[in-house]
Amino acid sequence: MRINLLFIILTASLGFTTVKGQITTRQQVAIFVPLYLDSAFDISSSYRYGKNFPKQSINGLEFFEGAQFAMDSIHLEGINAEYHVFDTRNASNPISRIVSSNLFDSINLIIGSVSGNEYLLLADLAKRKKIPFISATYPNDGGIKSNPQVVMVNPKINTHLQATYNHLLKNYAGNKLIYLRRNNFADDRVFDVFKSLDSSASGGLLKFKPVNLPEAFSINDIQPLLDSMRQNVIICGSLDENFGRDLALATSNLGKPYQVTLIGMPTWESIKELSKPELKAIPIIYSSSFYNPGTEKWTIDFETAYRKQSFSKPSDMAYRGFEITYYFMHLLQKYGTTLNQNLTDKSIKLITDYDFRPIRWTRDATTPDYYENKRVYLLKHLNGMTTPLY
Repeated sequence: MRINLLFIILTASLGFTTVKGQITTRQQVAIFVPLYLDSAFDISSSYRYGKNFPKQSINGLEFFEGAQFAMDSIHLEGINAEYHVFDTRNASNPISRIVSSNLFDSINLIIGSVSGNEYLLLADLAKRKKIPFISATYPNDGGIKSNPQVVMVNPKINTHLQATYNHLLKNYAGNKLIYLRRNNFADDRVFDVFKSLDSSASGGLLKFKPVNLPEAFSINDIQPLLDSMRQNVIICGSLDENFGRDLALATSNLGKPYQVTLIGMPTWESIKELSKPELKAIPIIYSSSFYNPGTEKWTIDFETAYRKQSFSKPSDMAYRGFEITYYFMHLLQKYGTTLNQNLTDKSIKLITDYDFRPIRWTRDATTPDYYENKRVYLLKHLNGMTTPLY
């Protein structure tokens, strides 16, 4: 069914897809997602992958699917909207060309599951045209300044680390704390943030031991660092998913008498191996910008409708595509050009408790440099269940 959806998108767009409401005055919305249609279809529009589905298209398509369900729901509620959906991986119509189109003279809202240079191009476009730009998934501000049109839904890594550090300080300050990382620049940056959070006039508040693990590490590199007579807290100091997975699986080999709690990174929500039986009894805590308990009526209805269309369970990316599109379209309809001053309207909430705050690089700045969602969930994975701690 997803392959069929790719065919529909290809046939309908190649540059963009529009989904229109049936009422007179319409809000104009541009949605940017990486679908990789060029690589999925050849020049004659024949599908390249047979019965398989291209892995590089999964996240973008799932976000689009969720957004499409939101479009349908919004239309049924009577909100007037026209949606322009762009494939950011369309080589024949690159984003650098798209942003110069006259179309954006009439666009009211931009939603982008983008990163890197694409994010910067859309941020610049939003600033020039004074269009709210909702950065849906990128946990980075890109160094932009004086651009209150930019709204970051996914908190920056510094925000995640702050929430994790606060939890450690409150709950584990008296335990044996081991900070494990790789010896490279990427992990240096994470450690520098963590170390700055732990700084005070009298020295570090958390008494943790940083250790660089070898590239091919095993439990033999970890066990000597632990104390068999007290609770051990292992902090993963790397955003690398492979390192996090290997660290968790290695820890599962400790056995008695070691008591261990694993503190992961926001990237751990994508590690499927955390659900393996050997990790079932180990408390694993990591941060996330999204938590779906699956009990809300709309989430149940969404899953039912999604399964009928795609024959699969919606991923977190599909839920995010739905929620972000639904939430910000309602903000646009309700507040228009003052959308960015009303980002935490609780009356529109679906799942996420957004906490958007204006970010200013300098204290005396009168205009926000951008807005960032500061709401971070700390999730605990234990005995096959994931529950929120905060």
